[in-house]
Amino acid sequence: MELQQKIEAITDEMIAIRRELHQHPELGTQELETQKRISALLDKWGIEHKPCADTGIVGIIRGGKPGNVVGIRADIDALPLQEDRSRSYCSLNDGVMHACGHDVHTTILLGVARMCKELGQELPGTVKLFFQPAEETVGGGDRMVREGCCKDPDVDYTIGLHVQPYMDVGTVEMRYGQLNASCDTVTIKVKGKAGHGAYPERGVDAIVAAAGIVSGLQTFVSRNISPLNNAVLTIGTINGGTKSNIVADEVRMTGTLRTLDPETRIFAKERITALAQCIAQGYGCTADVDVEWGYACLINTDEVVDVMKARAEELLGKEHVLMKQFPSLGGEDFSYFIDGSKKGGAFYHLGCGNSEQGVTAALHNQQFDVDERCIPLGIRLQMAFVLDLLQK
Repeated sequence: MELQQKIEAITDEMIAIRRELHQHPELGTQELETQKRISALLDKWGIEHKPCADTGIVGIIRGGKPGNVVGIRADIDALPLQEDRSRSYCSLNDGVMHACGHDVHTTILLGVARMCKELGQELPGTVKLFFQPAEETVGGGDRMVREGCCKDPDVDYTIGLHVQPYMDVGTVEMRYGQLNASCDTVTIKVKGKAGHGAYPERGVDAIVAAAGIVSGLQTFVSRNISPLNNAVLTIGTINGGTKSNIVADEVRMTGTLRTLDPETRIFAKERITALAQCIAQGYGCTADVDVEWGYACLINTDEVVDVMKARAEELLGKEHVLMKQFPSLGGEDFSYFIDGSKKGGAFYHLGCGNSEQGVTAALHNQQFDVDERCIPLGIRLQMAFVLDLLQK
């Protein structure tokens, strides 16, 4: 109860911090002013910290009692969207907006940092704060982990959250195991032989071959992946040809591949490559296939979900703790922090909507907003999870 009262006492200040962050959004790898604002607050509260991945920050709070090392992550970047100007605290940076709630994530982590610092010598173990840049672009989580954010001291567990407007404030959503898919980029270059459109037999048509490849790849998931598993392959761009009466000698197409486990991911790369090359050969063409790895699958650690679920049910009531039935095929680079922790970690969703007041706009939408009551609730939940994990 004492912790709850402390959170209530700082709620107005934390909401003001969120609104200031919301008014000054910055795109991934450009979060210099955001970094300065966060650093100033950590300095004010006497929290040790240093830059990481250029525009990110790693903070550390060392407790006075023995315990684990727990990392908490918040992403800090915004999106290239023009915000609806109807609200008083809208973005002041044209064409940039916190339309994914990262300002809320950052504020919650700042609140947790402040509460942990106030515990002083009563804090068991060590808490590390990961203010991560470029979640929406190049995957700042990977870079932070590669630069050693989970080392010295080594992190045992890492936790993170994402606000979700499809759930009202007071509700959370969790899932054991797979939560988000890996996100990989597929590039296929089909090469044929140019010729006159009136004499197609003298050329080798890369466009016809590319059409065959696109059609053939549609069977990849339906006939190569178990219906009990999940995968998505979408060809999003296709470009080729130079003139209406010329047989095209080259076509380039790109797509996105989403899978939910490392084994399927590797198999998918091999199968897509084989299909594209064999189909191209059947048309007399060749196909160069490149699958560029993106974010890895986010797979929650069961024992961490157990801790979160039990504590959330205690604080919110079982009816407000939802278990997500199916994983998302969207990407989330929190997976790097789980992989960088000795004992794993978990990610969950925090309701930020208010259906009665119409606060329901989806993420990545210029109308997106949150019911700010999710901020003190997020601080309270994160504190509960951290304290349990520190002593686990």
